[in-house]
Amino acid sequence: MTQLKQFFEIPQAPRNWFWNVILFPFLVTRTIWVFVAYFAYGNYLPNPSYLNYVKRGYFLTRIFPLDIFTRWDSKWYFSILKTGYQASANLATTYSNLAFFPLYPYLVKSVGWFGVQLPDGVYIFFGLLLSNLFFLASAALLYRLTITSLGFDEDTAHRALTLLIVFPVSFFFSAFYPESLFLFLTVLGFTFALEEKWAWTGICAALLIVTKPTGIIPVFALAWLYMEKKEWKLQNIRPSISWFLLGPIALLLHFYDLYLISGHPLAFLDAMTAWGGIQPSAYLNPFQNLSGPALDVFKIDLVLTVLFLMASLYLLWKWPVKAYGIFALLMIVLAASTGLLVSISRYLLVSFPIFIFLGKKLKRGKWFDIATAVFFALQVIYFAGWVNYYWIA
Repeated sequence: MTQLKQFFEIPQAPRNWFWNVILFPFLVTRTIWVFVAYFAYGNYLPNPSYLNYVKRGYFLTRIFPLDIFTRWDSKWYFSILKTGYQASANLATTYSNLAFFPLYPYLVKSVGWFGVQLPDGVYIFFGLLLSNLFFLASAALLYRLTITSLGFDEDTAHRALTLLIVFPVSFFFSAFYPESLFLFLTVLGFTFALEEKWAWTGICAALLIVTKPTGIIPVFALAWLYMEKKEWKLQNIRPSISWFLLGPIALLLHFYDLYLISGHPLAFLDAMTAWGGIQPSAYLNPFQNLSGPALDVFKIDLVLTVLFLMASLYLLWKWPVKAYGIFALLMIVLAASTGLLVSISRYLLVSFPIFIFLGKKLKRGKWFDIATAVFFALQVIYFAGWVNYYWIA
């Protein structure tokens, strides 16, 4: 515990920085979301395509304050912890949970691994607890990295965290999703890499790569950072680079497990095909789902995507450590590979270097206040839609 406290000690930070910068706005936003959910659920038109959930009255659990944080992919992660991986009859055409990675549901399962049977609501509660704890740890790590490792001032770190907390889809950090775990492992990996603790960096890489399919991007960025630390000189490379082999090993073990379950050597890729997967032709028409006349989530996400794309290119150009720009840019490129914008804001959500950049550029005043107000207004609207079974990221 003493070592953990020392790890988060930041001489330049105010005494109560964790409460003021992270915990207080965290509690305020989550409280507002719950009130929004109680008001919006039943008072606004739910998604007519999913009235079966509305009639049933819940998505995964009858406990309303928990259930409002479970939608869409939550049920697939929940199925992994409840029944394990199940291959569909035709992986390439029928949805299956083989397209989802195991670390988050395996952590949520906890004592279930020892044969203890728990009610569904307990699993949901524990999963949401883990998501929120991982986010709080991520936020603290990001605050430390911004000040201690990158050398920015406390105000920059404070603004970066504020923008992250009020970002339109930030509620995914508190949902039954692996977003907060992904962010935690990414920021922790960068923290260890900047301090050249390569064994711990390799462990983070291995965990990242079995958290989400996009885990390959921060692993690549961390390997890039290793080479930057070695000045891109082969004679400077040491056996420490072998720690990065943990990532591919973890991925191959997961793929082998899916093969044993499904009998398909490339079961994950087959499953991803059913879910849309990467479509190279999408780059010829990347905005195919923007044809509707009304202002909708996808058009707003397009504006955010352009903003984040410009910021990532700026990082590649101006920041001396290029791994940050590489990470941010590749997250956008991979998201655009589907040709749709239906989930892109979740890719943007974990692009922590962009939030540091925005925290640096948006000084306290009119523009920062406008950005914060717009982000939070969209967040409230998005969460109301999410609760009523509209696809939000």
